[in-house]
Amino acid sequence: MHERRRRRLAGAARYAALTLIFVVLILPLYWFVMSSFRPVEDIFRYANDFGIRTLVPTRITLQNHIAVFRSEFTRALFNSLFVCTTTVALSVFVNSMAGFAFAVFEFRFKNVLFVLVLLSFMMPFESIVIPLYSISRALGLVNTYGALILPEAANGLVIFLFRQFFLAIPRDIYEAARVDGASWWQIYLRMTLPLSGPTVAAASLLIFIHQWDAFFWPLIAASSPELVVVQVAVARNMSVDQTNWGVLFSSASIAVAVALVPFLLLQRYYVRVVGLGRT
Repeated sequence: MHERRRRRLAGAARYAALTLIFVVLILPLYWFVMSSFRPVEDIFRYANDFGIRTLVPTRITLQNHIAVFRSEFTRALFNSLFVCTTTVALSVFVNSMAGFAFAVFEFRFKNVLFVLVLLSFMMPFESIVIPLYSISRALGLVNTYGALILPEAANGLVIFLFRQFFLAIPRDIYEAARVDGASWWQIYLRMTLPLSGPTVAAASLLIFIHQWDAFFWPLIAASSPELVVVQVAVARNMSVDQTNWGVLFSSASIAVAVALVPFLLLQRYYVRVVGLGRT
């Protein structure tokens, strides 16, 4: 009896702790989303004295959202969606082939190259910005979609995830396919890649979110107004002189909502594949 009561109390304490953590994490997000529906003069009016009016707007307006869609943000949405989807398609193809090669083939310096692949996604991006920009300029990619897409085509973490999946496939299956006359290209394209659906989904989510959140590289490599992406468009609502808080919160909440869609659809695959990668 006492043991059961102790378990119930422990369970209740866990749920209470999780609820508190959830509230602390979600409250800032809720506040700025609701602030996007407030008139500009009301956004910070009740911020100092925390109360019900801080969380629930006393007046609702859609003017901030209307202003967003009348600005460059609509173009930025198109650019980001195009860049993200194109990068996902190209990156899944490139990284899955690399992962397949590391899992199946034996070649000189294989382990050294794989270590370099692992180091590539641990390296701060800022440390390679200058050489990357120099290469992009030499290839004539600056201020093109290519500058936003091609540098992200190869991803060390995604290569690692595909390698772990292909390693889990018994070697006998590859050998049986080879005995039946299948080429390595056929084995990769018709047999192993269709089996890697969860890994493809998890990789797609990682690449999409990474590209959707990109700010520093698009700001440098594609400064043309026609190539502005979502994060740059959001940041342009802030300046040294003044900040349009209503439009800033509105554009940021739209950016979060769009990124949330693939996350909710693919999160279960991500959890499953990351668990596989740790085993």
